[in-house]
Amino acid sequence: MLNLSEIIQLKQELADQTGAELHYHDVCPKPFFTLERSDSEIQSCITEYLKKKRYAPRFSDDGLQFTVEKG
Repeated sequence: MLNLSEIIQLKQELADQTGAELHYHDVCPKPFFTLERSDSEIQSCITEYLKKKRYAPRFSDDGLQFTVEKG
């Protein structure tokens, strides 16, 4: 899983590139992220950032929620 510094970097990069706000939820059994809006540009930004860290997002059907898995 991403560390706190990486989560902050992802939030900042996403806001800078797309204007989207990312929320992190540290809950059991698996932490997850939520978005207030989603589109292909937002999902691509998240995917590319996580790919550099050797992770991959698993988006919900509506694209407003995702978990992070080892890529």
